[in-house]
Amino acid sequence: MAILGCSNSVAINLVVAVASLATGASARSKLCTSLAFVGHHSQVARRQTQSSRLFGGFGGVSSKDKKGKKKKGGGQQTVKKMTPQNAKKVKQQLLERYGGDLNVGTQERIDKYLNSLEPHLREAAELYKSITQFDALIAPMTPADRNRLIPPVQFEMVASDRAKLQSLMEEHKLTEIDLHNVFQQATWDASADAKATQADIVGGQMKPELQQRIDKACSFVVDATKTEGAIGKILDVGCGHGSIVKSLVDAGLEEPDMYVGLDLSSEMIKNAVERYGSARNGRTGKGRIFVADDFLAHDFSVYGNEDSNGIFDGVIFCSALHDLPDMIGSITKATSLLRPSGGKLVVVHAQGAQHVLGQHQANPVMVSRGLPTAAEWSEMIQDHPEWGLSLEQEPADPRSDGDLKNGYLTVLSKI
Repeated sequence: MAILGCSNSVAINLVVAVASLATGASARSKLCTSLAFVGHHSQVARRQTQSSRLFGGFGGVSSKDKKGKKKKGGGQQTVKKMTPQNAKKVKQQLLERYGGDLNVGTQERIDKYLNSLEPHLREAAELYKSITQFDALIAPMTPADRNRLIPPVQFEMVASDRAKLQSLMEEHKLTEIDLHNVFQQATWDASADAKATQADIVGGQMKPELQQRIDKACSFVVDATKTEGAIGKILDVGCGHGSIVKSLVDAGLEEPDMYVGLDLSSEMIKNAVERYGSARNGRTGKGRIFVADDFLAHDFSVYGNEDSNGIFDGVIFCSALHDLPDMIGSITKATSLLRPSGGKLVVVHAQGAQHVLGQHQANPVMVSRGLPTAAEWSEMIQDHPEWGLSLEQEPADPRSDGDLKNGYLTVLSKI
C-alpha cells in the first residue's frame, strides 16, 4: 500500500508511530512485548527448547479421548462440541489459568518468557523488534514522504541501533532467524493453552465456510498417499495443537502413524499430543509423531532415509508459511522432503491472502511478509528449477473476489 500524498491525519499518525519507535531501549522493551495477536536453522530454538519427538501416547489418554468414539480409518477419536454447561465450566477454568483475562494473561506469559532470556539475547531481540517495525513503517513510503515525515535524527537513531544489533549478532553468533523465532516461540507458547481449549469447546471445528477450505486442502495431501509410488506419510508444518488432524482423518488418512506434525512451540506440541497422541495403528502399534523443533533445523532423516530426501507424500503449511522467517528456505526444504513424481506441497490459509497482509501490517515481526501470489509462485519455480515443482492450483490474489470467497490455497506437484 503506497503512501502517496498522505493526508494530514495520516501524516500525524506516521510521525507519532515513528517517534514511538525511536525511543530509548527501556521504552522499546515495552513495545517488544506487544505480540499476542490472535491468529529457523535456529540456534535459539535449539537452545531454549531442545527438539522433542513425542510419539503417540505421551501424556496418556485425555478424558475427551476416552469418551470419543473411534472413527473408521486413522484411529481418530472424535471431539464433539461441548454442551453449553461444559463449555461455560471450561471457559471459566481457562480464564483462571490466564489470571481472569485471556489477553492480559497471554501478554504476561510473553513478558515472562522474554524477561527470562539471557541479557544479550533480550537486548538483541528488542533491537530487532524496533528496527523491523521501523523498516516496515517506511517501506511503502516514497522518498519524498520519508524526507517530509521522518526527522533525520530518527534515521540516525535507527542506524545506531542497527550497528549495535550487528555487533551483538556477531559476538554471540545470532542470526535474524534466531531473533524471529524468539518472538514466535514466546507468542505461541503463551497462547497455546488458550487456542487449544477454545478449539475443544467448539469440537475442533471452524466456521463452516472456513472449515470447508481446510478440508479441501487436506484432501490434496491425503490423496498423495494413495497414488502409485506412495510412501504413506505426510508432514504438517506448523501443526499447532493438531488443528487439522481431524480434517486429515476425515479426508481419508488411513492410519495414525502416517502423520508427522512439527511446530516450534513446545506448548503447542504438548497440547497436540494430549488431544491426538493416543491413537495407534493396530498393525504396527505406532501412532502419530509430534515434534517441537525449528522446521529449517530439524533432521528429518529419522523418518526415512539417511539424507532425508523424498520421505513424505505430502507436506502441508496450514496458516503457517507466513510465520516462518525464511520463505524460500522453507519451500526449498519442503520440496526436498517430498517424494518425486507425485509428491504434493500444499499451502493454505482459510482466511485468505488479504488477511495475512493485514497481519503483516499489524505485526511485521511475527509476519514478515504476505503469502506468495500466483505470479510470485511462477517466478520462484522458474528461479529454482532444483525444486522440481509444477503449479497445479494457483492461489487467488489478495483483495480479489476469489480470495474473499475461497481463501488462499496453492497446490504444487513434485515432477
